[in-house]
Amino acid sequence: MSHGSFHRAFLPISSVFACAFLLFGALSLADAQPDEATLFTEGYQAYLKGDTERAIATLSDVIKQFPNGRVNDLALYWLGKSYQRTGRTPEALATFRELKTKFPQSSMFGHASRQIAALEKKGPPEQAAPTPEPKVAKPLVEPPAEMKPEAPPKVAAKPEPKPELKPPVEPPPPPPVAVPEAPPKVVVRPEPKPPVEPKPAAPPKVAAKKEAVKPAPVKPGRVPSSKVPARPPLSAPPAGESVFLVVERVAGLDVTDVASRYVAISGDSITVPFSVTNRGNAEDAFQFISTLPPSYQAVFFQDPDGSGRVKTGEPSVTETPRLGTGERARFLLRARLPIEMSDGAAQPFEVKVSSKFDPAVSHAAPATLVASAPALRGTFALDRANVKPGDAVSYTLSLSNVGSADARSARVVVSYPGALRLVQVTPSASSVDPQVHTVAWDLARLAPNDRPAVRLDFRVSDDALADQELGVRAVLQSAVGEQTVSVVSAVAKVEAVAGVRVAGAEAFRTVFPRETVLLPFTLRNTGNGQDRFVLKSQSDLGRGVTVIEDRNRDGIRQQDEPVVETTRLLNPQEEIALLAELAVPSDEPDAKRHSVRLSATSERSRSVVAETGRLVVVARPVVAVATQMATKEGIPGKVFSYQLVATNTGTSPARRVLVSESLPPELEFVDAQPKPGQIEGQRIAWEIADLGSGQQEVLTVGVRVKKGLAAGTPVRKSTMVRYRDMKDQVYESSPGREGP
Repeated sequence: MSHGSFHRAFLPISSVFACAFLLFGALSLADAQPDEATLFTEGYQAYLKGDTERAIATLSDVIKQFPNGRVNDLALYWLGKSYQRTGRTPEALATFRELKTKFPQSSMFGHASRQIAALEKKGPPEQAAPTPEPKVAKPLVEPPAEMKPEAPPKVAAKPEPKPELKPPVEPPPPPPVAVPEAPPKVVVRPEPKPPVEPKPAAPPKVAAKKEAVKPAPVKPGRVPSSKVPARPPLSAPPAGESVFLVVERVAGLDVTDVASRYVAISGDSITVPFSVTNRGNAEDAFQFISTLPPSYQAVFFQDPDGSGRVKTGEPSVTETPRLGTGERARFLLRARLPIEMSDGAAQPFEVKVSSKFDPAVSHAAPATLVASAPALRGTFALDRANVKPGDAVSYTLSLSNVGSADARSARVVVSYPGALRLVQVTPSASSVDPQVHTVAWDLARLAPNDRPAVRLDFRVSDDALADQELGVRAVLQSAVGEQTVSVVSAVAKVEAVAGVRVAGAEAFRTVFPRETVLLPFTLRNTGNGQDRFVLKSQSDLGRGVTVIEDRNRDGIRQQDEPVVETTRLLNPQEEIALLAELAVPSDEPDAKRHSVRLSATSERSRSVVAETGRLVVVARPVVAVATQMATKEGIPGKVFSYQLVATNTGTSPARRVLVSESLPPELEFVDAQPKPGQIEGQRIAWEIADLGSGQQEVLTVGVRVKKGLAAGTPVRKSTMVRYRDMKDQVYESSPGREGP
């Protein structure tokens, strides 16, 4: 299996264990405040559904709103996991460390420690990668080899100076070996001279004398003479050292062929060719350094053929191979311009090359990378400055590309206020979302100096506020260059009229069986005079809804806060807070959605009505136990095993799950995995601390069929499960009997 396949297979498994981490630490939820547990459950469910951004926002609210809450350790852990899922490693590390600091006794302490270790383990390889020192182990021996000749001058005062002169002549051997091996070669040369002297004296033949006379002119200090017969030379003091000066090694280099300016499109890669020439007096290698920021992803490659292109599969390099004196080699610096670089943005940098023998010797070639990118601009035109509810108003957006490159895959997104109702767009939009009040166009290509235009026709809604300023905003998005540009239109002012607006939170609310829920609403008098409003509420939960004025706006019903059917007299633009109170039935099924609606009618004008609603979703654990076995036929006296699979199919975690198995008298209990927590005669039971949404727990039971049973005897057992929800409410299944 490939690493990528293993990673994809591991993700679902890790998600299951991540849910278990929450459940192991959820024992404190029973003591948490109701709103605290509810808010935490919403964040946890958002994480399970993959809505990571919402999970981060909701779990952060748990910590902010309940700084001394009972579930802050759980909220910190899943907040860290949410950051980790989105790739925000620094925030994830900080969150896990905060959990360990604030809650050292928490059950999530060990899980947080393991997450920190796993995240920190990923960092060092990326930091160590740019310095592949092990590959250049051989060149590292050279600096000591060159420095050794500098050290021996201290030994030059000793009787044997000649061995110190050998290292410059034979640089390849390592310094410790070159120094001792050189002296034997120097000493052997003078020693053969004494044996030459007896050779001319011993032979009786003249031929031997002739042979002795021939090498005489070659030896220094001897003058051939035809009159004087050849005689053995007399010994004399050495005339002096043959080598009296060693040329010191000097590093030098040139970096050439680097242009002063390179232009590339933002987000594209560019190659900068350059050449390195060894100007020193010995073989040397040279290291590369680029001063480009890390975001440019600068990498060096060899370019032996001078093509100026990086071949597929070509490995990157950090230094040159060893170059002889005067030898030249070609290389490439490949960099990728950040996709967000705006048109004309320049990044100066240097290609710096330094000698490995003497790092102080370096040469830097300056250059500049210039980005070519599109630059989107826009202006709005408004057809009227004053409007009334129900009037038509139009906005025209003129676009242009003032950059030096084509804008490809550009996108225009126009957002408008809720007081405007979209009627028509020209040209046709790529997408229209009336729920979030946005219109979008996808532009395949927008060349420089092109000037297309889009038009949006609206109708002012009936609940537009008096003196409200209606403006639209366009966001111009480019795939490269200046990626986001905002354009704001002029505003159309709404004339004062009578009206009312009722609003509630847009997000749905998670509720539990038997829970009393308070849903917040706001009512605003949008008219230009005082007014009262008649309130009506309804719900499909099957029970009535009570409306309460939340005078202190804390979202909690106080004893002095009255139940209202008609609001008090409200001034223009005055807003009050309301709470819709309702009880959730105990038998509501899991994941059931219900709507709660609130309407307000003006007493001044019965035609002015505002209505809004909230969506509530019931969450509860649903644990079922299924029996699985290979065969349903038992042999008397034989041992067989079967499995109990406990599964939580609900949307809420189940706590303290107790699975009880009652064996019939025809079976004898042998063993079980895991070990049961309780064994009482024919009854065995397991307690599972927590069972998350979608989790399973497999219990294996080994039994023996008693001997002497008649063929065809039916054997029945009963299984029962008992568990609690996040509100510590108990759920229990009725005992059922089934055959093994």
